[in-house]
Amino acid sequence: MDARKAKSRAAIVAAFSELLREEDYGKITVGDIIARAHVGRATFYGLFKSKDDLLAEFVCDICTHALDDDGTPLNDPLVQVEHILNNLWDRRQGVRALVAGAGSRVFADCLRKTIMSRAAETVPVDPAGPASTMDRNFLLHHIASSFVATVQWWAWHNFQAPKEDVAKDYLSAIKPLFN
Repeated sequence: MDARKAKSRAAIVAAFSELLREEDYGKITVGDIIARAHVGRATFYGLFKSKDDLLAEFVCDICTHALDDDGTPLNDPLVQVEHILNNLWDRRQGVRALVAGAGSRVFADCLRKTIMSRAAETVPVDPAGPASTMDRNFLLHHIASSFVATVQWWAWHNFQAPKEDVAKDYLSAIKPLFN
């Protein structure tokens, strides 16, 4: 992508992020986004198919950021969950707006898919405990859905619980599956 397109894309994403903090997703229009970003309608549609496409990319960026490998050793489940929560905490304004608004389903679906992918890499193929009798896809979906529900709960409570406590509580809820 050339520098001009990259600059326009960054301006659109920044404007969208700001608008999400001010307004529910359902009330934001493409006109609002392009006015805030100071770009034309053709520029917007040259980069995104629709407002929903922009939302999906925005959510995927948050989810990807949450799972970024910054050198933190991620072989310990507690460290891994804390790492993800810490990265979501860094973007808590956008996460809160997405969890509370009309974009909540897109956010939950993207985060669930992302966590399922990570869980597929880290959960043993032949786990111990009750998980050993479960269909693997069901198990991964359950782990990811529980995590999404945890993040939603945390956001609905304005991220007041310390991320370390949230991570420990989440793992305490799913750990019995593997004992």
